[in-house]
Amino acid sequence: MTTSATRADPGAGHPFLVFLNTVTDDGKSRRHNSFETGAEVIALLEAEGFAAPPTPLTQEQMHNLLTLRETAYAALSAVAAGRAPGREDALYLTQALKAAYQEAELRIDTDGLTFAPSPLGRLYEQLVLSMHDLLRSREFARLRECRRCSHLFFDKGRGVGRRWCSMARCGNRAKAETFRARHRDAA
Repeated sequence: MTTSATRADPGAGHPFLVFLNTVTDDGKSRRHNSFETGAEVIALLEAEGFAAPPTPLTQEQMHNLLTLRETAYAALSAVAAGRAPGREDALYLTQALKAAYQEAELRIDTDGLTFAPSPLGRLYEQLVLSMHDLLRSREFARLRECRRCSHLFFDKGRGVGRRWCSMARCGNRAKAETFRARHRDAA
């Protein structure tokens, strides 16, 4: 089952997290994408500020994007759970960063020193540089994973904090399940 690109969670707090959350599974399996075609992926990423590639995505490019998504998810999920990322995942992401920086442009402006994809920067490079921005973010320590699904987000709340990616997607379902279980036990 796949749905349109609009199913991605914009409340994740960072464009790269929105990319990581392009799955529609209600559990932790991550088998169903929130898009069916490369054009839908591009539309979703354009909405997050990424530049569209000049040509449609090839099958190999789609494969590379999905490999990046799942490898980064595995590493960041581990970090959100307080574990070290797997060695293979860390090596893959290190190589991806090295390759993206090799082609990137150095910019100095009022924001300081930044790296941007080369003028011919592919979508993959843009995503890798966005991942690096996420990893260097001040909010990175607030990275959490939804208890119900695999979506990652920044917990910007006070107190106990968010447990779900969003109330509409997972919070209401979790609360309804708890309510039904309580009533089932009472009966």
